[in-house]
Amino acid sequence: MKRNLLYREIVKGLDWKLDTSNHSQSDYKKLPKKPRAYLLIACTGNNGITENEILTVCRLSSGRNYCSELERKLNITLKRVDESNTDGIGSHFRYYLASKEDTQKVINLILSYQPCLLSDWDITRILDQYPNKVA
Repeated sequence: MKRNLLYREIVKGLDWKLDTSNHSQSDYKKLPKKPRAYLLIACTGNNGITENEILTVCRLSSGRNYCSELERKLNITLKRVDESNTDGIGSHFRYYLASKEDTQKVINLILSYQPCLLSDWDITRILDQYPNKVA
């Protein structure tokens, strides 16, 4: 996975509202798992995300379940590309949000869990990665 710099910048810049000391990775783990995974999916842009990347970056299992849940909850369809595994055995899907409209739905869902999680600037940077309409 190419480093998801936007995701890392947003996570690093979050106002954790825990205390005034420096925040560590353990603070990040206090963010509920669903908004954490949904934020990663929204930040991927044209790179997309695999379930293994959700596992690695968010330290969550069953990454595919978060993609499927987004589709069910928001009535959207994620684009899927079948990729061969690096060891040559089997394959996995890379998931992509299709449009700015679908991404806005994901952002709204994230904000329903954590209303102050994203600034207007963060939302604009996420949305700017996506096309206006599904091609």
